[in-house]
Amino acid sequence: MRTIASTFESLRVVHCHRLGLFAAASVLFAQAVGCSSDSPTPSAAAGAGVAGAHAAHAGSSSGGAGPVGSAGAANAPGGAANASAGAPAGGATTSAAGASTGGSSGAPSSGGGPSAAGGSSAAAKPSPGCSNKTPRPSGGQVQVANTSIYMFPESYDGSKPFPLLIALHACGNPNTEFVSITNNTGFATEYVRAFPNTPDSGQCWSNYTGDIARITSQYDELMNKYCIDQNRVFATAHSSGSQLLVNILAHKADAQHLNLKGIAPVAADPFNVAVPMPVLYIAGLKDTERSANSAKDTVAKFRAANSCMDTSKPYTAVMQCTSGGTQVNPGCNIYDGCAVPTIWCAHNDPAYNGTNHGIPCFAIKSMYDFFGSL
Repeated sequence: MRTIASTFESLRVVHCHRLGLFAAASVLFAQAVGCSSDSPTPSAAAGAGVAGAHAAHAGSSSGGAGPVGSAGAANAPGGAANASAGAPAGGATTSAAGASTGGSSGAPSSGGGPSAAGGSSAAAKPSPGCSNKTPRPSGGQVQVANTSIYMFPESYDGSKPFPLLIALHACGNPNTEFVSITNNTGFATEYVRAFPNTPDSGQCWSNYTGDIARITSQYDELMNKYCIDQNRVFATAHSSGSQLLVNILAHKADAQHLNLKGIAPVAADPFNVAVPMPVLYIAGLKDTERSANSAKDTVAKFRAANSCMDTSKPYTAVMQCTSGGTQVNPGCNIYDGCAVPTIWCAHNDPAYNGTNHGIPCFAIKSMYDFFGSL
């Protein structure tokens, strides 16, 4: 499924695995779903809801609601069982309007929250393009049809290095999938955003050689033409795009080329992870488009790469939210003893017609906060 595109394209009826045909407008909070044959499901009603729930400046990054239950073991985030029943723990609740109340704060293993967009613990490393002082493109956007979209904040002037967010769409979705849900957030005002596209069959990321070549080429173009902070490059992705993102980490040379500071994949499948990588992994507790062990096995790969212990504790920095009338428990835990933050959120958002496979209502805000904490 895809979220509403920035152009608010007409609703289309699509087919995805076992879901069959259905009207995308029925999804109140449209989230992208990308399985091996993901299908786009835009919803005109989703734009305002997503933007409100995830607006980075509308609510505090503290005041989060933790998962139900005690510290989780390696195979199950704390509170997963209760999350499936829709019984969230006490704490902040974010509505579609982005309001929040109460709650306790939480953060990655360092205990600190974000102090600057994209993370500020490391000094900025200006890309070669900073010497060009290339000004902000007209309208703040550069688009090559069926290939790429680059979006620049209003404050970008070509002289100050900005963090970069790379977002990979789900199968059957255009590369506008992440555009509208990152608009009106801190990503739009503080990051350069890149949205690659794949021409693979069904717009699925199914040809690793060709896909990684396109992504690294676009990465190199951004670094050499525009002013990017090479120490603050982050990536998110959904389903088929998440599969590619995690697969990139299995190829050490490719992972090192992109030099990612942290990632936040949604609904991936397991691949070996060849480099330590800060990760906020998000998966539906009852995702019907993935195997029963997909999330557990994916997280196990990250735990191994990040030298984590088997134990974990609730990660309370992620706020609860509502989606389609369901109060969503993020179900997040952070693993102990890791070399870099390793977080697993097993949520109960019924996004995508109840499949649990979509991008949950808390995702974009939690990604922004997570990347800012690194």
